[in-house]
Amino acid sequence: MGHVHGSGCGHYYYGGVWSVYPRNYYTRGRKNNFYFFVNLGDFRRRNVPEYVYEESVYIEEDPVDVYEDSSPLSRAYAAFAKGSFYESVIAFNESIDADPENGVLYLARAQAHIAIADYRTAYEDLIRGMELVPEWTEVEFSVAELYANPDWFEEHYESLARWVSDYPRDYKAHFVLGYIHYFQQDYTAAKSEFIYTLAWDKDHPQAAMLMDSILAYEAETEVRAVEKEEVEALEEEQKL
Repeated sequence: MGHVHGSGCGHYYYGGVWSVYPRNYYTRGRKNNFYFFVNLGDFRRRNVPEYVYEESVYIEEDPVDVYEDSSPLSRAYAAFAKGSFYESVIAFNESIDADPENGVLYLARAQAHIAIADYRTAYEDLIRGMELVPEWTEVEFSVAELYANPDWFEEHYESLARWVSDYPRDYKAHFVLGYIHYFQQDYTAAKSEFIYTLAWDKDHPQAAMLMDSILAYEAETEVRAVEKEEVEALEEEQKL
């Protein structure tokens, strides 16, 4: 896992809202590209399993602009980009009805449910999506980069954090918050939420998977730090 940043672009106005991405970021179906709310580039660089790309992402014969395409999935992504989050949920519902074994659709709909503060349904979608795509823990993206407007992400994150604070026994909301932290690469905060989830359900497979991934990342980071220190020490000795 690694840190993933946004496009660094200026702001663009279309679809009735300002976006941090130019219009071509909203073209689905480009060969070898991972489209998940926006075009995130080569699916291999995002560590998306090839079978997930082939079965759940690349489903168009020709690239399509989500603002112009009439398919339910394009409408779901376009509505999310425009900030019409309830419309996005409805369109994702249609997409899932047509393709109920597509795990990426559940993971996408979870984001729309988070946006409308329906955390219980977001939780159910995250669980189902990770059941269908267990390798999702290794896919590299940040939740913030999925938003056309960064302020919307901050609002949705703060709303979720307040909910968890107000209802600390809601372990499902804790899991959803942990998921957000995990895909913002804030692993310390994510661990706290998954520990809480596992305290309520010690056999929670998705929380355990995410926790294992964090621990593996931390162990690798520690090994690299030790190796770096050893190299630096050797270099210092050679200077003497």
